[in-house]
Amino acid sequence: MDSADVIRFLLIAVIAVLFILAMLSLRRRKVGLLEFCCLGVLALLVPLLGPFLVIALRPGRPRASAPAHAPRPQRVNG
Repeated sequence: MDSADVIRFLLIAVIAVLFILAMLSLRRRKVGLLEFCCLGVLALLVPLLGPFLVIALRPGRPRASAPAHAPRPQRVNG
């Protein structure tokens, strides 16, 4: 394996990670199926700019989310 193969592999790995981040970001937004697909294609076709645009534009409305955890009971000192 020469250095060109290593660089190609790293480039593909970075593009895949960026695409996954963009898709995870879209899952947290309320977008239609067509919009989701179009933004996914954008994230794939423009590998270095697309994922950043998808995350930065924040399409759709945020989904209502539940609290991360239940409140803790208060500790009584005494």
